[in-house]
Amino acid sequence: MRQQGERAANIESKVKNKPIIYLIIPILLLACSNADNKKNSSVIHFDSGYSLYQDTIPVDIKGEMTHALKYQDKYYVLIKQRVLKYGGYGKRWLYIFSNGQVERIVDCPKEMKAVYLDFYAKNDSLILKPYMDKQSYYLDLENHKWIKIDKTDDLIYEDDSFQVFSLDFGEWGGKTWFKEKSTGQEYVLEATTPLVNKIDSIYYLTNSFQVIKIKNPRLLNKCTDDITYENIESTGKSYSWYGEPKGFVYVFQDTTVDYFDFNFQSHIVSSFVLNNKLLHIYETDTAAFIARHRGYVIEPYQKILDNVSFYNWHFSYRCSNLNGNNELLKFRTNDEQIFGLLEMIVNEIHVTYLKNSAELKPRLIGAERADTIFVNRLKTILPNLSNLEFSSIDSKEQSWGSFDITPNHYISVGNDWNPNNYTIDTCRSYLVKEDSTFSNSIMYYGTKDSNLVRVVSIDWDYKRNLMDSESEEHAKETFDNKTKFLIDYISQKIGTRIENGDEKHFTRRTWETNSGIELYLSYNRKYYGIRLVIYEK
Repeated sequence: MRQQGERAANIESKVKNKPIIYLIIPILLLACSNADNKKNSSVIHFDSGYSLYQDTIPVDIKGEMTHALKYQDKYYVLIKQRVLKYGGYGKRWLYIFSNGQVERIVDCPKEMKAVYLDFYAKNDSLILKPYMDKQSYYLDLENHKWIKIDKTDDLIYEDDSFQVFSLDFGEWGGKTWFKEKSTGQEYVLEATTPLVNKIDSIYYLTNSFQVIKIKNPRLLNKCTDDITYENIESTGKSYSWYGEPKGFVYVFQDTTVDYFDFNFQSHIVSSFVLNNKLLHIYETDTAAFIARHRGYVIEPYQKILDNVSFYNWHFSYRCSNLNGNNELLKFRTNDEQIFGLLEMIVNEIHVTYLKNSAELKPRLIGAERADTIFVNRLKTILPNLSNLEFSSIDSKEQSWGSFDITPNHYISVGNDWNPNNYTIDTCRSYLVKEDSTFSNSIMYYGTKDSNLVRVVSIDWDYKRNLMDSESEEHAKETFDNKTKFLIDYISQKIGTRIENGDEKHFTRRTWETNSGIELYLSYNRKYYGIRLVIYEK
């Protein structure tokens, strides 16, 4: 089972002989203000000999943190857009932090369509590796551009004698290979993408619920050609028999863990070496600790933080401890606006909290405010549709308080909505939540080269709960009020009705303005869905 801590390496640390652990924070973000990024610092000295240094940095960034690493004294944080509608893959950005502030924001490659990916440092490069895709990317640190590379490997640790590779086969488990540099011979054991540490000549492989000790990798199962890392990786085989397990011992194994229980279970988040001893970051349901293991028992002996939750995305495990510098860890707190970063050097624990002021989800604004936004939209769109630019729309929507949900993929419009055959190759979308069940989203379709909006659609949607009769009554009342408001307002303020259509559950109304703009309203009385489309005739 995968370790639940973040596995992103920082290679070539300036403190080369000091074990370092970084607990880095998900920042959940998308636009950042540097003006007031001043650290508030404090320090606590524990009787155990550890010292906890804490800083807080205010940020204003929308999104969700998926990966992070430290490289050359900077933090590189991958942010993913929250997908609230339209499906597909959210946009991704790389935020570069230096001296407690955002130094630069770099867009991730648009060609990279993946839910899962890995982000790690290797050979002086920062690499993005999408899941199940041979195409990867490295970041040009001078020009801050992503460069395509054809292939990366699954190296998780390296020293003078061995390269260590690992693969995760899902329900089939995983394998780890030790490849001897002097001979090319490979040795294998069943271990799924572990964190590797070394004390003297002994290797320790850590996962969430076990620690494996290997005195001599040459005593593991010797690989024949068909079960080498290279062959398994190239053929895509998920499982191959190689003999009875040998050459290692378990120095810790949680015998109480239930791998089919998806509720929280206390576990090892990460391991590191201090004073020639293997120690762990250990998480319980209430706090995170520094811990040691004695036999099959974990002994937490220094609390680090209360009420934190570590997490890691699937397929993120490469180079977490490539050169003995240990890994980055991500955690959440009870406050979704606060995440944290921890750098541990010897016995000093340096924690930085990122306190995020960005709006991470749309607010409930009520029907009256939502209707006001609708009126403002029509007053902006109708007089200017032939010359309406995306840049002005974005600033307007922000001022009205709507929530940006623009998808990261192309959405087309039907020919009936685009009778002038404009090129439609870009869009922007914004969400307004009236209450916990009723919302509306607007989509501006347009032409990228001209930056002009060509078609607009607005959808009112209801989050249905058939088991709740009161919710259904509320939905019907809200739906009736909304359709009446839309029909009355457009009829009285906007244009002349030119077409009606009534079926059992479906109603259509069409208006035309003096300037030749049509407004097509349709709604479904069974499912409480409403759509308004605005386009040039």
